[in-house]
Amino acid sequence: MLTEKHLRENPQVIKAFTGLPAEVFWQLVADIEAQLPAYELKRLDREERQRAVGGGREFDLPLVIRVVLVLTYLRLHIPQQAVACMYQDATQSDVSRELRRLLPLMKQVLPCPEVWKMVEEGEELSEAELLELEQLADGLVLIDATEQQVYRPGKSNEERLKFFSGKRKQFTRKTQLAADGQHHIEAISVSVPGATSDIKLSDEVGTVERLPDDCEAQADKGYQGLDKRVSLVTVQDAQTGEQKQVPRLIVKTPVKKPKGGELNEEQKAYNRTIGQVRVRVEHCIGWVKNWAIIATRFRCAHSIYTEVMQVVCGLVNLQTQRWQAAKSHAVS
Repeated sequence: MLTEKHLRENPQVIKAFTGLPAEVFWQLVADIEAQLPAYELKRLDREERQRAVGGGREFDLPLVIRVVLVLTYLRLHIPQQAVACMYQDATQSDVSRELRRLLPLMKQVLPCPEVWKMVEEGEELSEAELLELEQLADGLVLIDATEQQVYRPGKSNEERLKFFSGKRKQFTRKTQLAADGQHHIEAISVSVPGATSDIKLSDEVGTVERLPDDCEAQADKGYQGLDKRVSLVTVQDAQTGEQKQVPRLIVKTPVKKPKGGELNEEQKAYNRTIGQVRVRVEHCIGWVKNWAIIATRFRCAHSIYTEVMQVVCGLVNLQTQRWQAAKSHAVS
């Protein structure tokens, strides 16, 4: 069984089990340790807690093992008992407990994307809930949704139908991702049952309303009609003084092939141009699925799904920042 000493002496084990280079892992542990006292005080002093601060059992495992348990489970998504067997003195209960305890803290120290929650009709969004143009590299926002298989939910057929994806022919949960032009995941939606269409999920979380003026949004064919959701603004021509209404941002989706017809060469070229840029969000989704907890059938409670997705996206952003910094340093 592995101990902290083994991990320090064998950095390749850290990479194999967590997907993180050893130096990144140890920096993450240090960042978590720095935030831990304040986080624990807030966690133990919450209103619904019945015990006084200081009550309850002490942690049996050192912080390093607690963190590596969570990362190993996220990366490999093997049974929790199997993860526990890898590390000295760990149990299956430790893996389950630490997953729920450390995920909120990991969100604080990782470059995690924002979570877009459902927006009620007529509800006004605060400035904090909007993306800013400065957040978007090249002024681009690339939108796509991904699905993950889950176990058959509920006891009623009505409940099951909400999760049955006609595209995947499986019970799934769906999450929308919004990335910029440089592979940074800027936002994700709350996860929803897989039967929800891409455009409906976009409407329910207010995607268009959250995007900044003058940006360019690109999405796949599942978002046909998204440009119709864009509001108009009045602009004045500087030379003629003429006023006209224009969309406050640009939305581009591929042209769909007409039923029984074919696309012309101009339309095909337009679709290729969009695809060459939009593929960057596909890259992000692929990197997220390097973490097996997102790539294989989800076995945890649905209540923590969005939080798990947010942390994994934060880990992907961390790695993206790292390789981009290394690439920039090599060029300079």
